[in-house]
Order: sequence, then C-alpha cells, then structure tokens
Amino acid sequence: MHVDTRPRHHYVNRPARRAAWVVTSLMVSVAVWFLFFDGERPSDPWEVVLAVALPCAVIWTLIRTALAPYVGWDDEQLVVRNPFFTYEVPLSDVRLLGRAGRGGALEVESIGTVLPWAMTRSVFDGRRAGAARRELRHAVRRAAGTATTPGRRRFRVAWSDILLAPMLGAVAWAFMP
Repeated sequence: MHVDTRPRHHYVNRPARRAAWVVTSLMVSVAVWFLFFDGERPSDPWEVVLAVALPCAVIWTLIRTALAPYVGWDDEQLVVRNPFFTYEVPLSDVRLLGRAGRGGALEVESIGTVLPWAMTRSVFDGRRAGAARRELRHAVRRAAGTATTPGRRRFRVAWSDILLAPMLGAVAWAFMP
C-alpha cells in the first residue's frame, strides 16, 4: 500500500516553469540543428564542444532557478525546495519575518532564515503567489505545539547536475596548454 507523503498545499511559479521549458526546448533544438542538420557541419572540435556545453549550462541554470523551486506544506510540515537547498521543517518551528508577519522570508528555529524562492513576487503569477503566501501564513499561525523532529537542510543534488560536465570540460579544455 502506497502512502502519499506529499504536502497538501503547494506552490510553483507556473509562468517561470513554462518559459523555462520553452527556452530549454529551443536550446536543445538549436544545438541538434547545428550539430546534425546544418548544411555546414562543425569542422572544429571546439565548435562541437561549445554547441553542447553552452546549451547544457543554460538548461542547468533554468532547471535550478525555474523548474526546481517549490514550496509545499500541510498542517505539520513545510518543504521548501530552493535552487541549491531543500528545507524540511515542522510548521510549528516556522516564524514569519517581515512587516507584521506578512513578509516572504521565514525564520526556522533550527536552521535560520529561509527564503522560499518559488514564492518571490511575480508579475505574471502574482495572484496565485499572493494566495499561496496567504495560505502559508495562515498555516504557520495555526501550527501549534512543539516539533518532535528538528528541521533539516539538505544540499540538493539532482540528475540535472550532470549537465554541468560539458561546460566544466569546455572550461578545462580552454585553459589547457
């Protein structure tokens, strides 16, 4: 029997995700076109390296900054997935920072200040983000009691980190004698 452990409420910035998917698709398409379908195939190995490395670096950046950020919560737990760290904390350990508890930053007792990257002000998704921030504020204010487990902060390692290898290889090759 599978038990669903995902938080009941969550927020992701949908317009940022859609734009990241479009740019990612374009980067892959241009690289494939340049490498395989262009009339003049790359003659220099450096052109091939750059045709692979640059799109990979851009795609990695888009995945980290637009596709991965996420905020989820239920009555007991808060999960904040930022570009480089994931925070899993009991909701009762969270305190609101900012003007009269209305700011976007959170103070977590065992960790410190946490900025929910996904909930930053958005021109295109402002209403949804505002509603999600409001729901999270109400959930934090309702949370009572003391936490049975301390909050955790983990460095995020994902499959997408392999996309850095071509760029790091290109940088190493550029500085080889």
